Amino acid sequence: MIMKRALILCVVGLAACPPPEAAPPDALSTFIAFTPTFQPFRTWTSFHSDGPPADAYPTRPDVLGPRTQYINVVPRSGSAEFPVGTVIVEARENATMRIFAAVKRGGGFNTGGATNWEYFELAEASGSGGPVTITWRGVGPPLGDTYGGDPNGCNSCHTACGAGNDFICSAKLQLRAF
Repeated sequence: MIMKRALILCVVGLAACPPPEAAPPDALSTFIAFTPTFQPFRTWTSFHSDGPPADAYPTRPDVLGPRTQYINVVPRSGSAEFPVGTVIVEARENATMRIFAAVKRGGGFNTGGATNWEYFELAEASGSGGPVTITWRGVGPPLGDTYGGDPNGCNSCHTACGAGNDFICSAKLQLRAF
């Protein structure tokens, strides 16, 4: 009864949700991320990448350049998809210095794009290591923010380049690599 009450408070946003590590993989059918979800991201497993080659996105320089990708829970070896509750944060180290995240929300969210994934832009106070806030969340950036020069935002790329990897494009986060 206490766990049930805590879960209800978490879902309605009245209490901090436990990190997804607290539940066994695939135990959650829906996970909704809140600001506290992202606070410890710099302590998670991380991978550095030089990013995609410039010729891959000649008209979209904001998606190029080095970045560090953080993942809260590495999926089990042989997994066909990332478990609900997976949080991936990408801190860009190029001129834009933007921080983006993808959360495996589940529950059939975003069925018109990268099914079950919700996207975020985060801001980190006082540079690297400060408190994290959510700038925007959803299936892509808000109107007027054409991330990557693409008015369709996150879904456009993630459905194209990540379809065979549960909509995650990163070469460092390929499911077969875990």
